[in-house]
Amino acid sequence: MAERALTPVPASPDPAFSSAVSTAFGSPLDPVVTVPAARLHQPRDTYVVHVQKDQIYRVPPPENAYLAERYRAGRGGGGGCGGGKGKGPTCSACVLRALGAVLAVTLLLGAAAALSSVVLRPDAPSFIVDKLSVHKNASRQQHMDYDFFLTAINPNKVTALWYKDGGTAKLLHKGTILAKGDVGEPEDGGEDATEFNVLLHGRLQHGGRTPKAVEKGLQGSKDVVALDLSVEIAVQVHVGALGFARKSLAVACEISAAGLRKDVHISSQTCKSSFAN
Repeated sequence: MAERALTPVPASPDPAFSSAVSTAFGSPLDPVVTVPAARLHQPRDTYVVHVQKDQIYRVPPPENAYLAERYRAGRGGGGGCGGGKGKGPTCSACVLRALGAVLAVTLLLGAAAALSSVVLRPDAPSFIVDKLSVHKNASRQQHMDYDFFLTAINPNKVTALWYKDGGTAKLLHKGTILAKGDVGEPEDGGEDATEFNVLLHGRLQHGGRTPKAVEKGLQGSKDVVALDLSVEIAVQVHVGALGFARKSLAVACEISAAGLRKDVHISSQTCKSSFAN
């Protein structure tokens, strides 16, 4: 009897497949198992997965959409508030820019108005007559010198008042001029000065032309003599080191003096000052 060669069959993980093979070749080691034909021909489940090489696995941030929309609107000519495609966030940005510009202009105008009111229209300083001394002029006979010491008070908090040379002054008694002179340089340099010396020179008038009250006061009487001091001086307004408008300051003082000797006692005074321009 000739021997029958058997072809080896590879092992299969499927039990059904192994049973079918054993049955077909009649292996004496395994029992014969009948497998339904439907199970032998049952198709396996197959899954097809397509992976794109340029696939993006993240979600872009929301602001990218806004930027892209603005870019498209700008490319399309509708980036302004008037265009139909430029409305929304772009229009809101236009409104904010317009409001910012209006606010900036308003602030600049307000600052200019405040600076103008402070620099161009400062308050006039107030003055006080601290001392009055009357004595005869040593070089000229029949001449009297009236030496006034004034104190100025600047009411302005921001601006300084610089007093310039060239001021003039005169002393009167009921409309009659007693003496004239110049305003001396301020003792503290003129930069927002506080102390002034005003030296006036007058001549005694004989023949009844000198007021009797003044003549009696010069002779040593303690009767009250009414005097009017008028001063005009140039002032420049400064803010820090910056100089601005130059103004003419007028000062008028009404003084009641007890006698007109060396050290005059000032019983009362009223000083008023104002800028002429």
